[in-house]
Amino acid sequence: MRDDLLQAVVNTAIDGLIVIEADGRIALFNPACEKLFGYAAAEVLGRNIALLMPEPDHSAHDGYIRRYRETGEKRIIGIGREVLGRRKDGTVFPFELAVGAFGAPDAPMFVGVIHDLSKYRRSEERRQESEARIRLLVDSITDYAIFMMDAEGKVLTWNAGAQNLTGFTPEEAIGHTRDRFYIDSELNIDSPSQALSIAAQKGRYVNEEWRQRKDGSRFWASVVITALYDSAGDLTGFVNITRDMTERRQAEDLRDQLRQAQKMEALGQLTGGIAHDFNNLLAVIVGNLELLGDRVDDDESRRLIEQALRNASRGADLTRRLLAFGRRQQLKPSRMDVNEQIMGMLDMLRRTLGGSVAVEMNLSPAPQIVEADASELENAILNIALNARDAMRGSGRLTIATSAVYLKEPRVMPTRTAPAGDYVAIALRDTGIGMSPEILGRVFEPFFTTKEFGKGTGLGLSMVYGFIAQSGGYVEVDSMPGQGTEFRLFLPALESDAARQVPQDHAGRRLVLCVDDNADVRATMSALLGSLGFAVLPAATAADALAEMRRGLPIDLVLTDIHMPGGMDGVALADRILAKKPDMPILFMSGSSEEDRLRHTRYFGASQILAKPVRKAELAAAIKLLLGG
Repeated sequence: MRDDLLQAVVNTAIDGLIVIEADGRIALFNPACEKLFGYAAAEVLGRNIALLMPEPDHSAHDGYIRRYRETGEKRIIGIGREVLGRRKDGTVFPFELAVGAFGAPDAPMFVGVIHDLSKYRRSEERRQESEARIRLLVDSITDYAIFMMDAEGKVLTWNAGAQNLTGFTPEEAIGHTRDRFYIDSELNIDSPSQALSIAAQKGRYVNEEWRQRKDGSRFWASVVITALYDSAGDLTGFVNITRDMTERRQAEDLRDQLRQAQKMEALGQLTGGIAHDFNNLLAVIVGNLELLGDRVDDDESRRLIEQALRNASRGADLTRRLLAFGRRQQLKPSRMDVNEQIMGMLDMLRRTLGGSVAVEMNLSPAPQIVEADASELENAILNIALNARDAMRGSGRLTIATSAVYLKEPRVMPTRTAPAGDYVAIALRDTGIGMSPEILGRVFEPFFTTKEFGKGTGLGLSMVYGFIAQSGGYVEVDSMPGQGTEFRLFLPALESDAARQVPQDHAGRRLVLCVDDNADVRATMSALLGSLGFAVLPAATAADALAEMRRGLPIDLVLTDIHMPGGMDGVALADRILAKKPDMPILFMSGSSEEDRLRHTRYFGASQILAKPVRKAELAAAIKLLLGG
């Protein structure tokens, strides 16, 4: 009975069962083995097991058994491992082998259980081929960032599109979290973790938001994060798909700004027309009230007339504001240095805003000349400053900065598009509560206010917009809730101001325009030039240098650093200068090798580059080569 049972088990087993004797000869070969190896049992019984093995095991197997019998080393006894078998037709296939020993120690026998892995291997190969195709497909997508993360948000894979979009290589991204792709304001509220949490809870996170590249630039991204789970329902990771939507957002913003500009233009025409007609009515009312005042004698009648005149005056002030928004007010423009105008307001601003608001000045070292109504410019700055005080709840910091700005191409502003050209920019930045996009879109509308009833007319910023527009300028606003607000007023820079005097120490000396954004370097180079007998005009940026050029001074040489902030480097500055003064000598200096920067420009091989730190003798020799003498 027992022998029959064992025989039935051997014959019906799905896995192969094989028994070999101490000398390696096959003693049992079940039907499953016949199917696996293609041999009938009669063909293999009594033959060496090496028959069923490919090299190198075919030649080495007898050595394994001998070593086991001599030393007792159980190379594969009692454990399972993956090996290769050889069929009758010579083909090789993988199987998992478990071996056990039984019988007398001096004449052991071995039983092997063979589990075919061919189907598993084929399935695994197909899976790997499928993964390879998918990986190839994902890597070939260059306009989508597609990458996988583990359950903690660390990057596991990184396709070519992700590198193109962010600038990070796979080596820089894999193993790190997504935090480095977020802008600071998003990191402050822990947006990366929140996004993964939403994806884990709901299965997917979908949003459009700002992202940051390796070089610090921002792009508007469409982000989809999908959570991955195993068969037990446990979270295993995430798939992130990100696409750059900056161009679409810019197009949408442009359409919004065009609609806003058209709305503001229509409002301006409407309010300007109403204010004009209302002024005519007030002129008749005020004139007749004054004539009536000359004809009455009793105090009560005079009191009533004076009260009516005061309210008519308030009405006239209201129409003046509406005319300012409609760009119909009477302006008295004059040439002025914006820096001097703002510095003249400093004491008044500090008194008006109160001691809890710190007013900081960051004015350009070069004069910033515009033509505008001085009193209206002061009113515009004061209006913005008062709004900033209210946004800071009476306590914070207001920074006022000026700079020369060159727009290389037309720039879209909230209400109009500014053409390319030279401008003087006045920036006022506060540390207040900021504005939502909805409020930002209406900030210049007349009578629109977020203040409590009775605490604001809603005309202050409308007047700013109208005055700047009537002066040929433009207004730009940046604001985010909790991040403060910055207003930038752009006024056309004057092309020349030759009436300004040449520096007093210029008499009889050649004049050098020295341009470097580092104040210490600028001061040192100015001192070196002075010791060589030159008069010096210092400039901190390329825009400041162009402002100095517009003054019409007899500059003999431009010495400029190559790397400078503000969107215009030394090479671009040289191009701007030579466009108007083709014979102007240009001398470059730099703290690093700049041969590649000049290689494809007119200056390669024709201009010198002084390496910082610049020695006096090197400076003198370079200038002598350019100017002679």
